Amino acid sequence: MGTGIGEKHMSQSQIDFEAAGPSYIKRNYHLLRHYLLFLIDIGLDFLKQEYIRHNSENPFAEFTAHNYYDYILKDYVRRKLKSQLRSILNTSVYALPFYKNHQIDQTQLDELVEKYYPEYAENDMSLLHTASGPRKELETISKLTFRVSIIQTTRVISCKAENIENYSELIRAVYPEMHQSQTSLKTILSMVDQMIDFFEHALDSISIPFYKPTWNLRDFEYIRKIYEFALQETNRQIEKIYGKDMI
Repeated sequence: MGTGIGEKHMSQSQIDFEAAGPSYIKRNYHLLRHYLLFLIDIGLDFLKQEYIRHNSENPFAEFTAHNYYDYILKDYVRRKLKSQLRSILNTSVYALPFYKNHQIDQTQLDELVEKYYPEYAENDMSLLHTASGPRKELETISKLTFRVSIIQTTRVISCKAENIENYSELIRAVYPEMHQSQTSLKTILSMVDQMIDFFEHALDSISIPFYKPTWNLRDFEYIRKIYEFALQETNRQIEKIYGKDMI
């Protein structure tokens, strides 16, 4: 495979932005990363509310649920999500040399996905808790999610617009119209929806390794609620970006 921007000087854990190229790459990377971490934390706060509500049948259970979430579950989930985010962002930087006319060369994209998907998959909780039989079907959805995320992220990171100071300005520069941003987001969220559908119709596919701190996330009634919350929150954030308020 052709070497991406400074790829030989980079690792998946850290980008060498001097080797990566123009300064706008570093700017866009960090604006995007910071904002997505912000969204992750909003989602984790909602997850806590749902988790406590589903595990508070008595005062002792509620106390235990609070401590379990704060000291075990939240850290585990956040680390996995941050690692997946890093894989997407870094691979998108590697894709920049192959991004022309709003498209990534498909051969190069295929090679990037094959090379870096294993790290993404290692942190995909849907795969970590799936029995070997149905895992292949779910892995197809996961891999496609990774691929589409790279395409969408590369477009944002490649933005050369000047005087960009925050995430809202960056997104409006990439997607001048709100419906464009919504379409981009729905492309990714639709695959998350497919994953949830898969589990809801095949609960026997779930295989929880011993003492994994997510064992009691098997209640897919509130997993669905978390997804619906994500839809509402992201739509609210998009409306804010294209409205009077600035993020």
